[in-house]
Amino acid sequence: MHLGTRVRAIALTSVALLVAAACGGSGGGTTTTVLSNYKPVPGVQGGQLVYSDWESVSDLNLVSSTAQTTLQVAEGPIWAALWTFDPQSNPIPDLVSEVPTVANGDVKPIDSTHMDVTIKLKSGLKWSDGQPLTTKDLSFTINAYCDPLTGAASQTGYSSIASITDTSDTVEVWHFGPELTKSATDASGQAVYRCGMSAPLASGIYAPFIAGMGFNPVPEHVLTSIKHADWATSDYFTKQPTATSGPYMVQNFTPGPAAQVVMIPNPNYAAGRSGAPYYNHAPYLDKLIYKIYGDKPSQIAGLKSGDTDLGLDLIANDVPALTGITGYKTIAATGLADEFLTMNLGNHNGAPTIFSGDKSLRQAVALAIDKNTMNTSLVGGVGKPMNGPFVSALAPYTDTTIPPFQQDVVKAGTLLDADGWVKAADGTRSKNGKKLAWVISTTSGNSQRAAEEEQLIKNWAAIGATVTTKNWPAGQFFNGFVNGGILATGQYDMGMYTNTWASDPDGWCSTVESGQIPTTANAAGQNWGRATDPTLDTLCAQGANTVDVTARVAIYKQVQTEAKDYQVYIELYERPDVFSAADTFGNFAATVNLCVAVCNASDWFNTKGKS
Repeated sequence: MHLGTRVRAIALTSVALLVAAACGGSGGGTTTTVLSNYKPVPGVQGGQLVYSDWESVSDLNLVSSTAQTTLQVAEGPIWAALWTFDPQSNPIPDLVSEVPTVANGDVKPIDSTHMDVTIKLKSGLKWSDGQPLTTKDLSFTINAYCDPLTGAASQTGYSSIASITDTSDTVEVWHFGPELTKSATDASGQAVYRCGMSAPLASGIYAPFIAGMGFNPVPEHVLTSIKHADWATSDYFTKQPTATSGPYMVQNFTPGPAAQVVMIPNPNYAAGRSGAPYYNHAPYLDKLIYKIYGDKPSQIAGLKSGDTDLGLDLIANDVPALTGITGYKTIAATGLADEFLTMNLGNHNGAPTIFSGDKSLRQAVALAIDKNTMNTSLVGGVGKPMNGPFVSALAPYTDTTIPPFQQDVVKAGTLLDADGWVKAADGTRSKNGKKLAWVISTTSGNSQRAAEEEQLIKNWAAIGATVTTKNWPAGQFFNGFVNGGILATGQYDMGMYTNTWASDPDGWCSTVESGQIPTTANAAGQNWGRATDPTLDTLCAQGANTVDVTARVAIYKQVQTEAKDYQVYIELYERPDVFSAADTFGNFAATVNLCVAVCNASDWFNTKGKS
């Protein structure tokens, strides 16, 4: 699963349309409710909880990885963030005393191209080893993100910060502007632009910073002696993080398809947090274990046997196997996640892919898909077929006037005919001696995705396309550019995966802007499809640099119109995340946003307490 650690507006718009379908634990029916604002109850001290996934974990590198399995243990349980999000995607202060806004004076527009954002850390915060957690750690982390050698998963937003001022150990000001970073030079001594930018910014205003820049700081006193190029292979991220900021710290970590992360309480987590509205206490549990089962049937067996208290990364197809497990409840929730296809418009194996430069082909491929059958037969009807590139929870930006999608094989065929794709006697097509054929790739070992591939291949056969599969382990599929990730480095024709988007459409935009194509100089680029549409570039830049919400809505509706025409993505359905939680699991929140349901790990408790 690729996460939207890409990028909300300064005048923040909360998303309150997150819908959950809760399936009774023992034969109950399915009900639909709106998830309430997050209100944790006081927990019971002691005991342990085990939460699980089934796909492998190769490291704990929250800086570089976009793999869900890594982030489910790294973001929240082990490292705290400046701010997190509740199930409705409202921001919650974590390390900061308040989330910066215009209303509280922490966001100050200077002129049409500059703004200042003041970050106020809670006073008295400490790393797990007892060292102070200060603004120096924030600046250190941002500078690391902006070095391509670090291999950060995203640099979006940080490229708009021209300079940083640490006014104290707890107060830091981010100066957003289009200028060159004063200290940035290349090997020849020439000035370069921050975070991989190859040209000056027209404006440094970055309206969606709340959705895209609430990062998890890393400790300067531990990592300053390690070269950025060596972070990915350092013991800190691959074996033992020696100083962390989340409610738990790592006791031991075993990577791989049977990965296990055993965590114990961070003795300094509560420092500086007394009186805060959220995350204001020491962790409740004596031990928290993150367990990887290697395959879905084993994970479900672990739930049935009581070996794990919470199952993550479950899907609608798993609901029948989960329903009725004694002592557990099954919850299906939709929100900011969708299943989609991305087409590589660049090169693969040294040559342009079949989709490169052929918009008519891309449109025909999209029209041939039977999204409704996919949702009803493979997703149990719990998902929602998509009509455009934005999920419905991305209100108010989602264009609700887009007509419902309808499969149209006849129109697809007409497009291909006009585009020069000639149908042979056996029904297959070719153009200039090149067969209409490609490879679709997704995460291996996923039965639902395998079924989706099977249906898609049949749909495309109806328009004369020959499609085969080549699937990859999640870690390899989603790894960053520096580490040879399949998607990031363009080693694919078509990729299928889920993205959990930020609650601002700029997050979607960062995946199509031409300046976000990953390269050695811009390793954190998020444009894995290699899209190069000047119209999208212009509209997306306008949206990011516009503070007024009404104006932004109008801009992003134009983005959706252009995106449907350009067709680098084919949205399939709003993907329901399914969770199976033990009745004894306290304060579990079925969140389908950037938090991936683990940001409130400090509030987790076992109702049985010490056993």
